This record gives sequence, structure tokens and C-alpha cells, in this order.
Amino acid sequence: MSTVDAPSRLRAPLFFISYSRAPVGRATGKPAEYVSRFFEDLSVHVSELVGPVTGVDAGFLDSSIAGGERWSPELLQAAGTCQVFVPLVSSALLGSDWCGREWDAFSRRTIVPRHSSASPHETAIVPVTWSPTNGTALPRVLRDIQRFTPTAVPDPDIAVHYQRDGVYGLLTMQWENAYRAVVWRLAQRIVAIHRSYVVQPWVPASVDELCNRFTEEPG
Repeated sequence: MSTVDAPSRLRAPLFFISYSRAPVGRATGKPAEYVSRFFEDLSVHVSELVGPVTGVDAGFLDSSIAGGERWSPELLQAAGTCQVFVPLVSSALLGSDWCGREWDAFSRRTIVPRHSSASPHETAIVPVTWSPTNGTALPRVLRDIQRFTPTAVPDPDIAVHYQRDGVYGLLTMQWENAYRAVVWRLAQRIVAIHRSYVVQPWVPASVDELCNRFTEEPG
């Protein structure tokens, strides 16, 4: 294992988006557009809430490569230095070896409370429902973590629609107000974790150090 000296020479993202990349030659169309929009909107809100932080980017989204290609040093660095891990839960993500290894990279890191009132059980992993996973077996690592749900939204149906259809469904059906509410509450959740915890850096030397956490046997 290799570690990152603090401060890192590279900018550390506050949050890291993990999502199932389309196969080579198919990384276009609405899914890719929706992921990009979601990332940009979330980055704007997080930046607004935390203000400028030297050496920190709002978020990281690996849009330059598709599943099956070689992991880049930039991706390993981002997974090993980000403060909040945001997997976009879908059937495709749960079947992705790549995403299972990203989860492993983050979950190996040590989380330290910034103050005594912070819960010692925080994972800093915030799973977001991207699309319905009906009929897909959920891995233990996902079952053990509470999935993000927006609270205190103007219309209680917003949370219901999000839980049923996911962010992808909200965008597909053009439920703009519901989508905006979900992203805003998610940004607040990310910033709340950042203000209460420090996730110590650990950057794997290569992807060979990581395992697919989605294929673990139930414990």
C-alpha cells in the first residue's frame, strides 16, 4: 500500500461519484448526459455551501474512460483522497467490477470525527438511488448502509418518486422540481459529513490492491 503525503500535490475532491460506465463506443446518449448534469449541479451546490477551499475540488467524475480500460493515476488519487463517496446505485453499478473496486478503495480508509458530538459510526458513503434495482440482489455492503433519502422537502411525494424511480427516472420524466430538491438535499448531506469528519487519505499503488466488494459472500 502507498499513502498520500499531506497536503497532497494534487487537488483532492470533496466527493467522488461512482457510476457504471457504458462500454466503449456506447458512452453517449441520455445516461451519460444525465450523469454529467447531475455531477455539475451537485458540484455547484457543494461549492456554494463550502466556499473556496485551497487544494480541494468540489467533486470528481471519471468521464474520460469507459469500463474495462486501465485505471488512471488520477482516478486512484481521487478515490484515495475524496471525503465523501457517492455511488449511483443501479443494476449496472452492482454488476460492475470497476465500481466494486472503487467502493473497496474508499471503504479501507479511516474516518476520524472532527468533534466529540460526531457519531463514531459514520461511513462517509452516501449511496444514491440512480435507477430502480428491482429483482437485482443487493450486496451486503449496500444493505448495511442507509441509502440517501431527501428529507424536509416541499412536497412529500418528491421522496416517494425518488425512491421509486431514482434520479435517472426523475430526469427522464422531466420532474424538474423533484430533481432539484433531491440534488440540493444531497449537497447538504455531503457538506454535513465533510464538516464533521476527516477521511484519512490512502491511495492504492495499483488496482491490483483492490477487490470487488459487491461479490463478497454475506457475513
